[in-house]
Amino acid sequence: MLNSTERRVITLTAGSHWVVHAAMLALPASAVLLKAQFGLNDFEYGLLANLVFLGFGLGALPAGFLVDKIGARRTLRLCIGGLILGSVIVAFSTSLWLLAVGVGLMGLAAGLYHPSGLTLISANLRRDGRGMGYHGIAGSVGLASGNFIGAGILAVAGWPHLFGLYAGLGVIVLAYQLGGVRRLELAEPHTAPRGNIETRPGGRALQVTLALAVLALLGFSYRGLVIFMPLYFGKNLHLGGLSGEVLGNLAAGVMLLGGVLGQFSGGFITEMKKPLRSASWLALAACAAALGGRFAGGWWTLVISTGMAAAVFSTQPITNSLIGRLMPARHRGKGYGLASAVNFGFGSLAGSVGGWVAENTGLENVFLLLAVTSALAALAILLLRKTGADAVAESRRG
Repeated sequence: MLNSTERRVITLTAGSHWVVHAAMLALPASAVLLKAQFGLNDFEYGLLANLVFLGFGLGALPAGFLVDKIGARRTLRLCIGGLILGSVIVAFSTSLWLLAVGVGLMGLAAGLYHPSGLTLISANLRRDGRGMGYHGIAGSVGLASGNFIGAGILAVAGWPHLFGLYAGLGVIVLAYQLGGVRRLELAEPHTAPRGNIETRPGGRALQVTLALAVLALLGFSYRGLVIFMPLYFGKNLHLGGLSGEVLGNLAAGVMLLGGVLGQFSGGFITEMKKPLRSASWLALAACAAALGGRFAGGWWTLVISTGMAAAVFSTQPITNSLIGRLMPARHRGKGYGLASAVNFGFGSLAGSVGGWVAENTGLENVFLLLAVTSALAALAILLLRKTGADAVAESRRG
């Protein structure tokens, strides 16, 4: 059972995680309308998506140092404040350049979240694997609801209203941060005892490197689903009189509900024996699903993509918990900053690379690209297990 402090940490991080991921889907949700208004092709839209999600990754690097220097809660307030400002800029943008500035700021601000949120969980929950699962569920619900919210708002209003909504939701979350948890006594990296990162030959440093490789590759697969599936479903699925942008967002929301199941199961897998073995099978399952999605066609593609989302998302509590166990308490913020940077930074390349593939070979071939990165992730996990990382992943903190 969670104690009072642990419940409040989960409430804080879950609420922030939800709004960050939901807001990040405002751009993909508005893809059809933005492409029409600003005259963008698939490749140019991919570059715009690359900008926001690259900012998502790059923002994590300074966030890791900020967390270790000023604390996770202060970094979290900067995250939500920047997200509010970026959303307001986008909502009032009248040119492509202003739009790019706004979504770029949203990405950079959102990038501050994961190092701060994950550090709070890793440092303050006794059973961090289960906590990572609850935290991940909130993010997955944010992803899924982001598509549903996008479909609902765009059915009755324009894309500026969608971004304005997220500015308002950010204000609510920021108010809760300031009023509900500011006085909590929490473990923070900047107050932890000093220590050095373990660097025994062939040991911890190699494990961290391989864990980062896994995060980068699965981040690419995850981001490719988020960026291109609303477009794919909007073009290839038909239901009644629903427009492409509305149906595409609804279908993508259903797909990402698979991520909720994945995060929930991943939290339990983290606390089982040899969770990395399970992670390798999940990565292979994601690869198989991507191949199936390429050739299935029709509504079967939605079913298979939902399975792929569940597989990819199930690995996240496992890898997030592993990073926290590999890093000393004093450097945990930097560890999560680097992990988030490679996960979202490399993952953001799915926008430009996937956009090039879609523009030149067809949108359906993005599935093949995601199959390759998922297979490479499975290989990286196998190499990680060869270093003895199973023992680290199974360790418990009191």
